[in-house]
Amino acid sequence: MDKSQLLTLFIDKEMEADVVDCLIQLDGVSGFTVSTCFGFSRESAHLNKAEQVAGGRHMLKVEVIHNSEYAQAMLQALKALNGRNAIRYAITPVFDEGHIVQSTL
Repeated sequence: MDKSQLLTLFIDKEMEADVVDCLIQLDGVSGFTVSTCFGFSRESAHLNKAEQVAGGRHMLKVEVIHNSEYAQAMLQALKALNGRNAIRYAITPVFDEGHIVQSTL
């Protein structure tokens, strides 16, 4: 049985256009959100000097609700992209989803 999942990606700002182009073309993706975030990590080797001083770096978080049958296809498509850093991701179950609509009288 296929279930809804949430794919969360953490990407460099420079990768935004490539990731958006990649995801928008996939059959299993009907939409997604992109938001800014600030990431912290003990692994500081990939940070530039300013990021090392700040203790982290500005990143983008991309969230895609999808049917579980499309997860591997999305990951394979994203793997083909080249960026400064690896794309960090997490897939979590979605227990419920829908639209909240105000009822009209």
